[in-house]
Amino acid sequence: MKKVVFTILIGISTLILLESFGTASLGKIDGTEPGFTGSPGDSLKNCTKCHGGNAYSVSGWITSNIPSSGYIPGNTYTITAKNTSLGHNRFGFLVSPQKLNGDLLGTLVISDTVKTKLVGNSKYVTYRAASVASQDFMSWTFNWIAPTAGTGDVVFYGAFNSNQDGHKGGDVTQLSTLRVKENGTASIANFNSNKITVSAYPNPASNFINVNVALAQKGNLVIKMVNLEGKIVYQSTEENISGLINKQIETSQLANGVYFIQTQIGENIATNKVVVFN
Repeated sequence: MKKVVFTILIGISTLILLESFGTASLGKIDGTEPGFTGSPGDSLKNCTKCHGGNAYSVSGWITSNIPSSGYIPGNTYTITAKNTSLGHNRFGFLVSPQKLNGDLLGTLVISDTVKTKLVGNSKYVTYRAASVASQDFMSWTFNWIAPTAGTGDVVFYGAFNSNQDGHKGGDVTQLSTLRVKENGTASIANFNSNKITVSAYPNPASNFINVNVALAQKGNLVIKMVNLEGKIVYQSTEENISGLINKQIETSQLANGVYFIQTQIGENIATNKVVVFN
C-alpha cells in the first residue's frame, strides 16, 4: 500500500513540474506573448524582456505589397516579416500596426495558419511552432485590411528573436518597422518631421545626459527615459512651451546599459537610443 501511495505522489509531483515548466516552454515555442514589439504603445518593451541582451534596429525586415502611392482604405494587403540571423536555427517574431498610444490600426488576418497566429485580442501576429526551426533565415506572411479613410500613416512595429538550439545565451533581438501612407495623403514623416528635433549627449553617458529639444509648435512637452524592460526611469512634463529646451538627466544612479529617451509633443514623437556607462 505504501509503495502505491509513493508511486502516486511521484506521479502527481511529476505532473505539476511538467505543467509549471511545460506550459511556459510551449508558450515560447508556439508564439510569444503580446505587448513586446518595441513600439511606443508597448512602452518600448521587446524580446529582451525575457531573452535578455540588447535589442538592435534593422531595416527591411517588414515588407508589403502596398504600392508607393499608399494603401486604399478597406483593401487587403500582404505583409511579410523576415528574420535573418546567420548561424541560428530557431526564429520568432511579433508584429503589430499601431498608433503611438498602442491602438491597433486596420485588421490583421492570418493567411497561413501553420506558421502564424493572432494574439492579444488579434492586435498582434506571431509565429507558430511549425515555423520556429530553420537555418539562418525564416519568413512569415499574413494579411492586413487597411483602416478607414483619414487614418493617414500606419507604422508596423516588429520585434524578432533568434538563437541556436534554444540556448538563451545566444539570443539575438532585432527591431524593425515599416511605415506606409494612405493613398492620396502626404506622409506624416514628411510634414511632421520639423515639429520636434531632439539631440542627446554625451552618448555613452556618464553621470548625466543632456537632452536638447527644438519645438516648432507650442504644446505640452513630455520627456521620458525608459530602460529595455519598458520601465520609466525618468519623466518630466513642461506645459505650453515652444522653442529650444534643455534638460539634464542624472544617470549616475542608473545601471549600465541601453535606454531610450522618448520625447513627445501632441502626436509628434521622437525616440533616441542612448547608452549609460558610469
